[in-house]
Amino acid sequence: MTSPAKSRRAIEIEEGFRSEPKPDAFDLEQIRADLKDFHEVTGVPEGATYAHEEIAGVTCVRARPAAARPDREGIYLHGGAYCLLSAMTHHRLGGHLANAIGADVLLPDYSLAPEAPYPAAIDQCTAVVADRLASGARRVFLMGDSAGGGLTLAVACKLRDQSLPLPTALGLLCPWLDLSLSGEDERTGSIDDPILAVRDLTAFAELYLAGRSATDPGPSPLFADLTGLPPALVQYCEIDLIRSDAVRVIRKWPKGSPIEQQYFPGMLHSFHVFAGDMPEADEAVAMLGDYAKARFAAAEAP
Repeated sequence: MTSPAKSRRAIEIEEGFRSEPKPDAFDLEQIRADLKDFHEVTGVPEGATYAHEEIAGVTCVRARPAAARPDREGIYLHGGAYCLLSAMTHHRLGGHLANAIGADVLLPDYSLAPEAPYPAAIDQCTAVVADRLASGARRVFLMGDSAGGGLTLAVACKLRDQSLPLPTALGLLCPWLDLSLSGEDERTGSIDDPILAVRDLTAFAELYLAGRSATDPGPSPLFADLTGLPPALVQYCEIDLIRSDAVRVIRKWPKGSPIEQQYFPGMLHSFHVFAGDMPEADEAVAMLGDYAKARFAAAEAP
């Protein structure tokens, strides 16, 4: 991708993050309190409507565009380091994605650590995806950002291992795939990330793992067997402490299996949440929608 000039809004958002004071210690409850209005960072998507429903015992938010194909569906697994945020904090992003894909997007409100550590989130999200695929009446595009990207890959691996139907394709957005933080950027501190810090990611990982090894391929799917998975798109960006997770999964992806990558220079971790308020986020969402529609069409071709 050619490196364009950063939009004024992108500059303002980055400057806002850099001007925020950094806490002296990790405080989960304070972080949760600070993020209670997180949904407001996303612009309101035009024409999208919302409903709550329960699927496989999990409460989900359904985002529906003005015109939706009933035979296609997106499922979005929200980010938040396995300990933060919810389907409601990402419901507006779900609306933007629904508009881009031209189909409903479900957002499972999976349980968070430390109250519900691994494997609760993976089990719940797998149950939702399996339910949506069970009838064979629809094709599913499974996607997620950050920890939700890790869940996306982990769920796909679990479905494959259980010989269950697989999604049509996967979307990994700035994915967190390695809870051991063994990537070069995390080890060297070479990226000046105003959002993510090794101290906080380490604490979140410990809360989620609850004593399990950080290199276990269940919670850290970078270390999993990646054969037999659906086609995937990886979107990653420049100013992201865990950027190497995206780079490494692309390199590890089995030869002959379809994988595409889209790199966004100058962008911050999970910048997609600024859809409706930042041109670069709108572009990434549109590109994700184009990819999903292309994979749906390819799967439906005779």
